[in-house]
Amino acid sequence: MNQLEKLSSSNQENYQRYLKRMTESIRNSTKGFLPIMARQGMNILDVGCGSGVLLYAIQEENPTAKLTGLDLNAEAIQKLSEMGGPWELIHGDFMKTEGSGYDTVVFSSILHEISSYHEDPVLRFTKKPIADAFLKCREILSDDGVILLRDGVMVPEAGQNEPKVISFVNPEDSRWLFRFQKDFRGFDHTDIDCGIKDLGDGRFLAGQGFLKEFLSTYTWGEESYEREICERFGILTRAEWIDALTSAGFSIETVAEAKEEYEKYLSARVRIAEPDGTPYRYPYMSIIIKAQKR
Repeated sequence: MNQLEKLSSSNQENYQRYLKRMTESIRNSTKGFLPIMARQGMNILDVGCGSGVLLYAIQEENPTAKLTGLDLNAEAIQKLSEMGGPWELIHGDFMKTEGSGYDTVVFSSILHEISSYHEDPVLRFTKKPIADAFLKCREILSDDGVILLRDGVMVPEAGQNEPKVISFVNPEDSRWLFRFQKDFRGFDHTDIDCGIKDLGDGRFLAGQGFLKEFLSTYTWGEESYEREICERFGILTRAEWIDALTSAGFSIETVAEAKEEYEKYLSARVRIAEPDGTPYRYPYMSIIIKAQKR
């Protein structure tokens, strides 16, 4: 059993709530973007298909396509199988898949997991597992095949350690900030500043890169903490995503960034400002890219 399955199986009730929330997040953040772009594909692989939300969406947009869903979690595959959708399902590791001839490979919020849960601890939270996944795509995609991805995006390097001020509507929630600082290992061996300065009046000063990753975990709540603390959502910056794809032999056709719905989820819980007191503009949380095999 892989690490993701162990985390999911340890508390099935929490996992099902997590899966439901992730489904809603994907629906909201993609807003039909991935399914529409996938119309061109007749043989489509959805990596990390989870609840099947994108399989359903793509099937609705492209009813004649051959769809395949792949996931590391056996429970997710079993539940999808019981629902009897018009697609093939595979329980397994994408990097070990033996399929070929796909027109489109879809990664929706899964590449940061491929990095975060890599079997080699040295490679966790690095770009290497993502680069390897793109090379694997070259093997299984047909000529002119397409990658569609939606995933986390890191703050541009120049602004990663810019200080921001955060306060909590419920002052007791400040414990989350220090809990995250203690438990999160995704910034070990990086230049990201994980320091927190208590300003003494319910406000705390922290670097933008650290704060952004904290917010990605905080918004999911206690029920998902055990899983989210293992993942770094923002592995690559926008420039690094583009470089990783072009280095693997793909040309970039579309790039879009989104703030997800973090502002909506967090507006009643936190206040964030610049050090001079002006309102903070939430950074882009995710990126959506369409890239074609050269």
